[in-house]
Amino acid sequence: MSDLTVLQSIWFVLVVGLWVLYLVLEGFDFGVGMLLRRVRADHADRRVALHTIGPTWAANEVWVVVAVVAMFGAFPGWYAAWSSGLYLPLAVVLLALIARNASIELMGKRESEAWRRGWERMLAVASTVAPFCWGLMWSAVVHGLVLGAGAPSSQVLDGPFAVFSVYSVLGGLALVVLCRTLGAAFLALRTDGAVRDAASRQLRVAGPLAVAVGGGLVGWTVLGFDAPGVVGWIAAVCCIGALALVGGAGIGRRPGVAFAAGCSAIALLVVTWFAVLFPAGIAGADGGHALLLSDAAAGSYSLALMTGLVVILLPLLIGLQAWSYWLFRHRITRADVGERVPSPVELVGRVVGSGAGSGGPVGGPGFRRRAEEP
Repeated sequence: MSDLTVLQSIWFVLVVGLWVLYLVLEGFDFGVGMLLRRVRADHADRRVALHTIGPTWAANEVWVVVAVVAMFGAFPGWYAAWSSGLYLPLAVVLLALIARNASIELMGKRESEAWRRGWERMLAVASTVAPFCWGLMWSAVVHGLVLGAGAPSSQVLDGPFAVFSVYSVLGGLALVVLCRTLGAAFLALRTDGAVRDAASRQLRVAGPLAVAVGGGLVGWTVLGFDAPGVVGWIAAVCCIGALALVGGAGIGRRPGVAFAAGCSAIALLVVTWFAVLFPAGIAGADGGHALLLSDAAAGSYSLALMTGLVVILLPLLIGLQAWSYWLFRHRITRADVGERVPSPVELVGRVVGSGAGSGGPVGGPGFRRRAEEP
């Protein structure tokens, strides 16, 4: 692959694959967060929707750590320029992830409906901001930034707001719309009753919108920048095909097809971005100096050591993730959410009569006791 060694090529492909895995798995988590206020009629519906992602959302988030660590270890110069040049959206996305996690964990801690609705709004905002920032960042890297000469320690010379362009904003919006579509399809597949009906209605709107915004972004990516190569063209064409399936399935209310096609569309969009970038890690603005991956890569000893660790650990992580999805594959209904389990603090409060636990239960949305069978 261009001037990269075999190990460098392997790690470039691995980094791309890890970003694909993260954005696909977190995509429907973000989508559920965006749609929570749209698909629930009462608190029981809210809990049903959150239970669909309860057992897996934290595990999905781990993949962004793995992807960033892979960039740092295999291409330290790329990571340094990427993280420092995009520090504004990177800081925002980290705050959004913190806010999203806090919302999921704290929403059920009190019986107050005002408390729940406040965290629900926070979840919707954070779940929208995070994918927008990820799309903005990678679109900005493709669009190009002003880089200083002197590889392998090239630095981004642009100011913090240089990441904003029409193309990068479109990239952020495209990822938001795709995540919203995935969330609607996921809820329609994993729930029943009123939540499923509401999710199907949201899918009917989000699907065609994903075709328009995502198709425009992919077309601009392959026609407006450097030639993406054979892999890039194949990924772009397949991405447009997947988007068309998303739109058709959304209108026809076929959540299974929409979910599979939506996952494929996000994956192919990420592959298209990296194909256009290759052999650079960050494109130069207006055809200027670009950060080449071969100049930013780690030494062969480090790459060989990392490869040995990945061969052992990565299959284990993927296997555990697949097992968790298989274990929690059933549809979630109101009967599944059951009664809340009192927290240890609440139980102690009841014993001593202090009311310490009167605020509500402790525990995430995926760890409630099922209702007793009639």
